[in-house]
Amino acid sequence: MQPLAEPGEHTAFDSAFLVGETSRLPCTLRKLSSVGAMLALEDEVVESEGLHLELANGQSLAGRIGWTEQGSAGFLFAEPIDVISTIARNLAALPAERRSVPRVELHQTICVRRGNQVEFTRARNLSQGGCGFETDIALQVGDSVQINFDGLRPLDGVVKWSQGNAAGVAFDEDIPWQLLMPWLRQVQQAPSHHTRMAMIGEPNGLIPDKQAIRLDAPARVREGVRWWNVKLRAITPQMVEFETSAPFATGAQLWISLPHIGGGPASVIESDDRNRYLCEFRLPLKPRDLGRISGAN
Repeated sequence: MQPLAEPGEHTAFDSAFLVGETSRLPCTLRKLSSVGAMLALEDEVVESEGLHLELANGQSLAGRIGWTEQGSAGFLFAEPIDVISTIARNLAALPAERRSVPRVELHQTICVRRGNQVEFTRARNLSQGGCGFETDIALQVGDSVQINFDGLRPLDGVVKWSQGNAAGVAFDEDIPWQLLMPWLRQVQQAPSHHTRMAMIGEPNGLIPDKQAIRLDAPARVREGVRWWNVKLRAITPQMVEFETSAPFATGAQLWISLPHIGGGPASVIESDDRNRYLCEFRLPLKPRDLGRISGAN
C-alpha cells in the first residue's frame, strides 16, 4: 500500500493507539480504507509486525506497518475491514460534538465543473470537508469548482492542491455526517440495477428514430431531491437516451438538466443491461434547442 496522504490535505479522524509487544503509541487516523489506514504519529515506530490498531470504539485491528515517513505511517490490516461499519462504531462511541467522518478511499465516477468546463472523472477519496480526484483539467489552487457525486447535492468548493492529473478540493460547507454516513453505506451496498430489455432501433441505441442525434456529453438528472451524473448518448425532440449507474425504475419521473438549454421533465420508458435509459420528454424540445445541444448552433 502506498501512502494514503494527499498533498496539502490534513483531515484528522480520531485518536487511536498502535500497540505492539513492547510499545503503545498514541496516533491519529488521517485516512481509512478496507485494507489499511494512514496514521499520524509523533513517536517513531520501532516494531513493524504483530501490531494492533486500537480505535476509540474499542475495536482492535491486527496488522503491520507498510511504510513510514516523518510523522506518518501506513498500517496494513491483516484482513480487509468493513470501513463503513468501523466508522459507524467510532461515531457511536464519541460525543455528538466530536463526531466526524475521516477521509475515506472512494473510487466513483464524479462530474467536475469549473466555469464552462465539464469533466467526468474518478474520485480518489471523500470526507465531510473535501475530496481528492483525478482530472485532465488544468486546475489551479484557488479555482472555484463544483463536484457532483451520484445521489448527493452538488458540492461547491475551492481547489486546495493540484499535482499532475490529480487535485484536492475543500468544500465550502461540510457534508453533515448524518447525511454522509447513510450515503456511504448505500454506495457500499448498492447492487447493479439493470433490467434486460429487447433492443429496438439501431443496434447501439435505444431510440428507434434513425435520425436521432448521437452524443457523448455530460449532463445531470434529478429524481426527487437526489442528483445523478449521466452521459447523454442520443436525443430527439421527444426522447433522450443516457447512461448512468443510477437505479431508475421504468416510469420514474425525472428532471433532466441538458447542456446549453437548461432542463425539463421526462419519464423513464425503457432501460437495458448497459446502464442505459430511454426517457420521454413531457414537452418536446424545439429544433433550435437540439441544435444548441449538438453544437450545430
